[in-house]
Amino acid sequence: MEEERLEMMLGSYGGKVSVLEWETESGAAEETMLLWGIQQPTLSKQNAFVSHSSLQLLLDACGHSLSILQSPSSLGKPGVTGAVMWDSGVVLGKFLEHAVDLGILVLQGKKVVELGSGCGLVGCIAALLGAQVILTDLPDRLRLLKKNVESNFRHGVRGSAAVKELTWGDDPDNDLIEPPPDYVDWAFT
Repeated sequence: MEEERLEMMLGSYGGKVSVLEWETESGAAEETMLLWGIQQPTLSKQNAFVSHSSLQLLLDACGHSLSILQSPSSLGKPGVTGAVMWDSGVVLGKFLEHAVDLGILVLQGKKVVELGSGCGLVGCIAALLGAQVILTDLPDRLRLLKKNVESNFRHGVRGSAAVKELTWGDDPDNDLIEPPPDYVDWAFT
């Protein structure tokens, strides 16, 4: 006999989706993605989870209370997006946490290079999950990025986090590519 499934409309896409079974092995990750979709950040406003007018984002992840500083005043400059948090960074960070908790993903001891780290939330969460993370961004974004990394790694970190300058199109420092990273995250967060 087929199970009955509750269907609902998702975001601006107009397609129907089924409510997920939370007891399944991948339930937490599915829940994260469903919550993001229901919030409809692109339909309702540019950033539904994180206010760009706030100077600070407080988020619990991996048993830690993270404090991510933002610089909303930088948004007035064309092309400057790395000074504030975006919904996609929050979603990806929580997805990583759930995937590691469920044993779907192992970050312990893995080399992770994040291209265009912005405020650094995703890289910080990956380091809390045991990864050896190199967070990169443009020279004018490094001060805020370094401050966020330093303020969130005072105690109890399983991995490590280092901040490096990287301008896209320039040759990367050798430590970014040798040995090759296990995972690369780029500028969608």
